[in-house]
Amino acid sequence: MRNQPPIGICGRLSKMSRDPYFGCREYRSERSSTGRVPSVTYEWKEVMASLSCPPMPPILSLVVIFILVYLIDSSNACGMQLCNDRWRTAEDAAYRGLIKPRNGEDPICVAHRTHLVCLIAEGVNCKTNLQYQLAKRAVIHKMKQLGCNDVGDIFNMTNVDPRRPRLPVRDNLICTFRSRDPNKPIQYQHCGLFGDPHLRTFKDEFQTCKVEGAWSLVQNKHIVVMVTNNPVKDHVAATATSKLTVVIKKNDDCASHDFVTYKAQTNDLPGTFENGHSHAGPDESVAIRVMDPGKHVEIYLRFIDTTIRVRQIGRYFTFAMKMPQEIVGQSLDDDTQQLCVQGCPEQEQINYKKYLADRRKIIDLHQGDIAMTSERASELCRQSQVVDFYFDSCVFDLMTTGDKNFTVAAHQLLEDLTDLSPDIVKTQENRTYLEYDEIHLSSGYRIHSNFISWTCALAVFVCLLLEHATS
Repeated sequence: MRNQPPIGICGRLSKMSRDPYFGCREYRSERSSTGRVPSVTYEWKEVMASLSCPPMPPILSLVVIFILVYLIDSSNACGMQLCNDRWRTAEDAAYRGLIKPRNGEDPICVAHRTHLVCLIAEGVNCKTNLQYQLAKRAVIHKMKQLGCNDVGDIFNMTNVDPRRPRLPVRDNLICTFRSRDPNKPIQYQHCGLFGDPHLRTFKDEFQTCKVEGAWSLVQNKHIVVMVTNNPVKDHVAATATSKLTVVIKKNDDCASHDFVTYKAQTNDLPGTFENGHSHAGPDESVAIRVMDPGKHVEIYLRFIDTTIRVRQIGRYFTFAMKMPQEIVGQSLDDDTQQLCVQGCPEQEQINYKKYLADRRKIIDLHQGDIAMTSERASELCRQSQVVDFYFDSCVFDLMTTGDKNFTVAAHQLLEDLTDLSPDIVKTQENRTYLEYDEIHLSSGYRIHSNFISWTCALAVFVCLLLEHATS
């Protein structure tokens, strides 16, 4: 009886060995002197000898390139950029009082409905596009928060001057921010703070920090934003934002003859500035808007085109800011440590990935300093529809505190940044699992979570190069 090939790569592909695109050679073991077939130990050289790289026809290469280009451009195909432009124009018209809904609803509802109708019309074939679905869900959620109806008026885009498609009415207003180069669109940067706290800087760097006490987020010649963070629990290093202060500096032309201050602290999220007013400056160039009483306010400074969103979720606050790059650059002239600009000091940063890696296998809460297991926290964070850094932060907060309000905070902060700049979704991986950057073993070696994936990719690349060289 002939020896049977061992169960392995070649054994499984032996039926395809005649196919010119599969050159897997059978590897047979020899009988020992006792007549038995010894167990086969595969060494690297034997495995590599049993395989050959399949050639890639030119037409297949073109197909792969086409698929990659299609995937990269899928967000544009869903019309998200077009709809975002329409929303911005409608939103500006709403704030300027140019929209008069027939049913007496809030004009901003017309702007959001315009955005949603556009997304639905442009995204007919985008049901499986996650970026599109996240953008659409964010608009729907915003409309529900504001009590907007699904059916009603939408902004008539034909009224927009085609020579000035973006915010044409702003040129008629005093104290409207204008870029130094009128031929280039305004570039914006974003900052967000939430949870334990977790920080997204203007440079799109992600950090988890302690920063207990009072810290500056932004400070320049126009505005100062400060937060105060207090410990969440006595026995852990976790802190969260319990107080937020916004100071709009004196500006006789576009703000006020004196400082305008807004203060929020636990269980007190006012809908006005400290002076009792909801706006200041000519044409209300500084305004505060109550989105959800006691839970969500938005401050807009038109003369520097800056938006600040503050939410209270549970006992703590989330913060999101959108500011022109030119104004962010002015903050660099200040020597103060600004979390949004420079990030947290190194000694204040927490290696949250190491924390998650060290405690990922703990299932008994009495065995470690965790309030919730990694598996349970991951499940809750997936349900809250957060991704990437926001998913990691959500799991971290649940494991350290057990407070489910932090899942809401992560979700709302991600939605706020997406709403302020829908382009942010293009930078997301949409990951909903923990990714340990490196796990430190007792031997001192580092094991990267994506080592196998990169090894396989490198092997395929080498195969293609060898095939090309021999052809």
